[in-house]
Amino acid sequence: MKHVIEVFDRETEELLLSVEVPDSRHQALRALMNWQQPDDEFDGYDLSPEQIRVLEDWTGKSLMSANHIVQLVCTA
Repeated sequence: MKHVIEVFDRETEELLLSVEVPDSRHQALRALMNWQQPDDEFDGYDLSPEQIRVLEDWTGKSLMSANHIVQLVCTA
């Protein structure tokens, strides 16, 4: 299982960027997302500005912009 941050253009909904969250951050990601149930991590989530800032730090990628929709998804 991998968690991926997907960045979309707000107007066109075109996928602009896909960034994998490092496996070493799995436990920290659970805390950041406040997952309470085991199945929670399989859902897709819109990310808050605070969550995006943390994920930018973990990945070294610039994700946030007023023109972006940033989501976290789980892939097999």
